[in-house]
Amino acid sequence: MQRMQFMCVYCPFWLFAFKPLRSGWLKWRKVPGDTKCDINTDGERDARGKRHMPMEKHLKLALSLNEEPFFRTMNSATVARIANYVYHREYEPRQIIFFPDDVSDHVYWVREGRVKITRASDEGRELAMQHLFPGDIFGEACLVEKGKREAYAEAMTGAVLCLMRADDFRRVVAQEHEVTLMLAKILCRRVVEVEHVLSETVFKTVRSRVASGLLRLYHRSPKTDRGAIRITHQEIASLVGSTRETTTAVLHNLREQGILHMANRRVIVLDPVALEHAARSS
Repeated sequence: MQRMQFMCVYCPFWLFAFKPLRSGWLKWRKVPGDTKCDINTDGERDARGKRHMPMEKHLKLALSLNEEPFFRTMNSATVARIANYVYHREYEPRQIIFFPDDVSDHVYWVREGRVKITRASDEGRELAMQHLFPGDIFGEACLVEKGKREAYAEAMTGAVLCLMRADDFRRVVAQEHEVTLMLAKILCRRVVEVEHVLSETVFKTVRSRVASGLLRLYHRSPKTDRGAIRITHQEIASLVGSTRETTTAVLHNLREQGILHMANRRVIVLDPVALEHAARSS
């Protein structure tokens, strides 16, 4: 009887006290082939281990390619042929689209929302390779190989993506010269951007890199956001190759200068000209 009374009185306390540790271990448990997440055999996963049930067929959207920025300038006959190979799908905010070691079996275009491509080290450090906006393509590595993903893609906001199977994508690129030309332009532009970011990493201070990274996101964000960028301090640090602590100090300094404002996981650019000046300074 005394033992039962002890358990009733003290067990809730210990369950409460150790709940963060218990939930934290479950959330960050390492699984071969995964990055900071659990495996769910009956559903999709996000970066925090939250389970998402598989997309049902009725959630696959039948949308016109005429509104897709990637295909908008192509002639109607080309778009009509391509439409036979694609479909659209909705993703929730923070939902993982694919993980490292997943089979590279689809190519994606962003129709709505924002997507982040991230690589993670074995020690858990992350580097945000790209933040993608409407019109951007990703997963195009399936064009040259049938291997596995080396990064993971995450929907930063609610997103609508256009999907095409890898085999169909290779067929379309081989047959439709307009798609080939557009793809070449985008990849060349991406190489230039990567070279620019690499030079910033070598020659610029963290303050300049943070300002430059925010400026790129600001220019590509929808005008309806009115200068608000949905991003956390850690995500900015991963984008510019810095630590969260250093990035936070830089953001506070920019806020004190009246260049930006921070609230609710958003960075609001108040003075784009001053932000550009900070990005150019060494």
